[in-house]
Amino acid sequence: MNPSAAIKRICRRPSSRVPDFSFEDMVEKAVDRSNLAEDAKLTLHNVSKVFSMDRGKIQALQAINLTIMKGEFACIVGPSGCGKTTLLNLIAELDKPDQGEILLNEEKPDASGHRLMIFQDAALFPWLNVLENVAFGLRMRGMSQQDRRMLAMEYLSLVKLERFAQCFVHELSGGMKQRVALARALVMSPDILLMDEPFGALDIQTRELLYQELQEIWQRTQTTILFITHNVEEAVYLGDRVIILSGHPGTVQKEHHVNSSRPRQKESPYFQEVCRQISLELLGMGGIQLQEAMI
Repeated sequence: MNPSAAIKRICRRPSSRVPDFSFEDMVEKAVDRSNLAEDAKLTLHNVSKVFSMDRGKIQALQAINLTIMKGEFACIVGPSGCGKTTLLNLIAELDKPDQGEILLNEEKPDASGHRLMIFQDAALFPWLNVLENVAFGLRMRGMSQQDRRMLAMEYLSLVKLERFAQCFVHELSGGMKQRVALARALVMSPDILLMDEPFGALDIQTRELLYQELQEIWQRTQTTILFITHNVEEAVYLGDRVIILSGHPGTVQKEHHVNSSRPRQKESPYFQEVCRQISLELLGMGGIQLQEAMI
């Protein structure tokens, strides 16, 4: 399924207003988020996935057991070919696991809330302006034009793009497109936001700015986020927890809890040490060869 089609997979549930919040609150609350993590938001029990190819079958994922807590910002890293994107696709119901079960709010996905995914490509509709892109899901839900425009503008303000509401996609920079995609997802009040290397194609200056803005938005909305990346530093900077997937086939190898206040200082000894440990673990896994994954 292409990204644009995936946007239309929206469950009908009420949207919420943007809560009040200041960036200073993030520094104070970052260390202790236990009040948000009392319940499991997403649970995977022994999830496995096999793909059939001309040369045989490939075990992409095997016996994945994972719990993401309410309000958590969890990052997944792993070597190329370990099944990170496959895992997100299963959680988003863009594909089905061959074994195991995935629970959202302790229920089967079709009986609970919804998941929205942000891709590396922002997947915006070029024939709609920025405001119409953000309001698209609300329109599909049946919300009145006045209400959806008002709510969409609130979330454009959240991502600092209210002045560009009438612009079209071709008039936006890469970073602005990702902000629009983020607003379009958050306006739907998703149970969990799935982000598949959303900043991978951006320049370093834009990425650094979006790191801070994403953390502000996450703390303000208390949205549960599962974030895929190849960048260890990015994972440690953003995540409450960094989950390492091994390859051949993909399985949860190890987890690192990042016990550091926000905004994090990349120059700090603690930050550098966590990055070093994760990098060494990934280096020890090596690359994943196609023949190694064949079963």
